[in-house]
Amino acid sequence: HCNIFFPVLSADRQKLNADLIKQINSNLASVQVKLLVQAKMGIRHLHTFMEKNGGFYTVNMEHEILKAKKFTENPLLIIDMKALHAIFSTDKRSLLCGSQFWVVEHMADTFFKRLTDAGAELVFYYDGTLKMNDKWIANQNEKYDRMITILDGIDAEPSLKEAADMFERTIPYNTCIKLKNVAKRHGKFIVSNDLKCDQALAIYATKFKALAVVTHDTDFLIFEGRWQVWHANHIDVNKLITKAYCKQKLLRTLGLQWRQMALWATLAGNSFFIYDELVPFLGQLGPNNQKFYRLAEYVRQLPLRNGKLDDNTVHSILARVYWNRQVPPEAYERFRQSVAFYQANEPAKDSQQNDGDPFANLLENEHYATYNILTDKPYTCTLLFVDYRSSEIGNYYEIIEPIIARMAGILLYHHKEERQHVTLAIKRNHHESHSVVTVPATFPTAITPPPLIELISKDESVQASLLDRKLQLWRWVCSDDLLDVEEFNTVPPAFMCTVLTLYRLRQCGAIRIFEADLLLLIAQQLSKGVFDLTLEPHPQRLNPRAFRLAFVFQNVYHHMARVAKVLGLSEEYRSMTPYDGHRFHNMYNVWTSLKVESEFQSIEEWRFYKNANTT
Repeated sequence: HCNIFFPVLSADRQKLNADLIKQINSNLASVQVKLLVQAKMGIRHLHTFMEKNGGFYTVNMEHEILKAKKFTENPLLIIDMKALHAIFSTDKRSLLCGSQFWVVEHMADTFFKRLTDAGAELVFYYDGTLKMNDKWIANQNEKYDRMITILDGIDAEPSLKEAADMFERTIPYNTCIKLKNVAKRHGKFIVSNDLKCDQALAIYATKFKALAVVTHDTDFLIFEGRWQVWHANHIDVNKLITKAYCKQKLLRTLGLQWRQMALWATLAGNSFFIYDELVPFLGQLGPNNQKFYRLAEYVRQLPLRNGKLDDNTVHSILARVYWNRQVPPEAYERFRQSVAFYQANEPAKDSQQNDGDPFANLLENEHYATYNILTDKPYTCTLLFVDYRSSEIGNYYEIIEPIIARMAGILLYHHKEERQHVTLAIKRNHHESHSVVTVPATFPTAITPPPLIELISKDESVQASLLDRKLQLWRWVCSDDLLDVEEFNTVPPAFMCTVLTLYRLRQCGAIRIFEADLLLLIAQQLSKGVFDLTLEPHPQRLNPRAFRLAFVFQNVYHHMARVAKVLGLSEEYRSMTPYDGHRFHNMYNVWTSLKVESEFQSIEEWRFYKNANTT
């Protein structure tokens, strides 16, 4: 491996960094309190309550599967896809490097295989619909602020270990790592579009008598069902052990019956009733450390008839909850929705929301971006360590907005009379909140996109006949300059998305030539297996520019790969991001101090970005 050299910091610089880290630490306390609340999805503070009241037990997953095999041939495990990132994000130093994508994929592959080898049947549940609301915007704004604090910490150039320790609780998961394809190799993959994903999952678990649900969401403690709840955040993927929530223990501790639990959860604060709205009501019931017990007493007194509350009772509950405040007009409906959410009975078929939706088949085939653009639902642009305070690596919004506008132009080309814009959920600069905005679609003029039915056709002859036009459209989305550069098609499919991403970054002045070369070289090395990923050491510290660049590359690659999906290009054109954070940072520190022209020979013919005209 390369020897890495770091400059010795001057006394003044060391003092400056020490002062900066002190300031960062003072900011971290409030951020961590917020994060601890958000990390426990579901009912606010319930995770902590369970810990204090012995509501956990240790589970050996393999042993549980083998025990269950005495009663059923293939015990069913249902995995909440939202929880997967928690399972494979335990190495905080690696997360700060931008992750080792292929290592994480291999780790997930091995973990799922061990579960199926033990005899389990795996079913993965994925939420196919984004609930765009004030809560989503608030969460994204808070996440941005948290990442800015971490960026400030990286700027102080601590060692990687110091940075990982300092921000252990606040580093966000790398959502650029897509584990769906790995999951599909090992089990059934279900996309929930009609119901809230948690409810659909609970209904499935109950109907098919699952052994356990793997999640980090405390909502699953409220659903009735004989299945266990295994906590994703505590899984040791090597030993196959984890902590499990004991649902019966919660029921006994509160002295409630199952039919009362949905009312209790609603009034404790969940995704329907925001906890902050309920604080005055819960405060009236008694001291904070007694709130769950006092709330259970209150719920026991409510008159349930056939397991339900009549309207008068609901209105009186809301009057008490909002005592001395105006009851929001939507409160009654939210209350009813929340209580209904925890019912694990299969809904009647005629209640499905997708009836009459001409684009519903797009969701079934996982064309989420296409569906959102065609139905004018927000196309989401979540951020990962994007620093809008500086233009050194360009303005992220200005880098990706033309990509999305052109992608919309392709999809709306044959529907111009209906709509000529795309709706985005995004943060556009440092001072502006995340928001929903509309952007004019950019339509191609020199090339006609195929109609939607041909774009997404799986027919091999159709795909073959349209391949050149699809690749031309992909190049056009990246830049007008590439529209007629047919020699670009000589780039192997596995590297096309990388080269287009680097071209876009180069055109925006966001990346230097040697940085683009390094990222392409790593992609090539990963495909050839040039180095042992598991032996690639963590870098000693991170260069602040390289830190930002690593994540900008991943973010833009993600959007460029979405274009390939929209165009109906096969999986080989949109493989998992070919990035290894350890390798990138280790080599970056060497390449900034040495001339390494000889390294370029293997990628020379793919370096189209060398001639990119900056905009």
